[in-house]
Amino acid sequence: MGCVKPHAFMDKLKSYSVVNYGFTFLVENPNPSQINCNTSNASTCPEWDGKAIYAAKAEKQGSQVVTPGTTVASYTPGLVSIGEVCRLARQGPHGPRRCKIVLGGWSDWGRIANIANAKKIAKMVANMVLLTFADGIDLDFEHLSEYSSKYEDEFVPFVALITAISSEFDAIKSRWSSTATTRLHNLEKTYNAMKSSEKAKAPYYPTNIHYLKQVVTNGPPELEISWTTRFNAFLDPKSPFNIYDPDSPHPVKPFITDNEGTKVWPNASKYIGTANIMAYDAGNLKLNFKQILENWKTIGGVDPTKVNMGFEPGNQYAGGHWEGLDRDMDVTQYVWNNGYGGVMVWAVNPNPQIAPNASKWAPILAQDAYAMINPKWPYGKAPVYDKCNATTGWWSA
Repeated sequence: MGCVKPHAFMDKLKSYSVVNYGFTFLVENPNPSQINCNTSNASTCPEWDGKAIYAAKAEKQGSQVVTPGTTVASYTPGLVSIGEVCRLARQGPHGPRRCKIVLGGWSDWGRIANIANAKKIAKMVANMVLLTFADGIDLDFEHLSEYSSKYEDEFVPFVALITAISSEFDAIKSRWSSTATTRLHNLEKTYNAMKSSEKAKAPYYPTNIHYLKQVVTNGPPELEISWTTRFNAFLDPKSPFNIYDPDSPHPVKPFITDNEGTKVWPNASKYIGTANIMAYDAGNLKLNFKQILENWKTIGGVDPTKVNMGFEPGNQYAGGHWEGLDRDMDVTQYVWNNGYGGVMVWAVNPNPQIAPNASKWAPILAQDAYAMINPKWPYGKAPVYDKCNATTGWWSA
């Protein structure tokens, strides 16, 4: 919740081609400290309540990003915040950059539970993307296996969600320009009713009015569904430990998340534009990044151009240890040489007080990887947006 600091955010984006805004949630009480579902208490991993997609605990003011009744006439604080992230990604000095919204994440312990819910969520996702004028959605559902082992099979509604979002994305393209036009007219009405002294203190309005005119001119982008999952999504049945280095210890028992890719990709691949591999937070295991990529291609049958290897430089969670800049850049070279999609760096904005090493090394890795890969605009012709002020984030004529 809240808005980014424009100068710091836009400066960091010079080393990224896509930024994912995280997180939005299905659960009413996102909890990063939770590690599993408690079968004696169904509310520990509740079914989605059907009320909203959230940006924080439900009782907090402004936590609902979208509800079934949200329209262009009823913008929420969350929609404004996400919309501003996407605007700055496009109007910043290094733009345009693509901008997607993350649904899920480790903190989200809410279940889709059934196909009916999946279809309702898909409508809200599409509306959230439409009202923020984002480039799509990143689905970071990290507890599918936990849900499936303790409740019903969560992979079925998850695949249904992906399918339904794709259909909803097709539908909102026809409303893209009219929605942007309505939004800018509403802003113009509010701005024009202000006194001159008030207008001088309200640069948000002329900035976004001008931006929305360019949203209309550029038309709807290629709306993408990306999927973020783990390094063990595809295992070789003949050599299940080949995803670890020869000198790495092996897991004492199989991960509950082993082979999740086989439960998603065969049924949803045609709707997924990008897959991000979380190759980190792995405790004392040493990952064989190149083999992980090869498993996606040879075991999973995944088009390598869709696959991004994900790194978490510096501080890692779950007892993980960073493999170092040199190793990451060697893997990045492998990605580039072998036709894979690219790399994902977590995160754009590590907190220097909480994760000082990540705060130091994430921008360095992102900069070096970006220079090596030199990513191009992925879908057709890049949109054209005027640049905003590189410090304030505001536009002026």
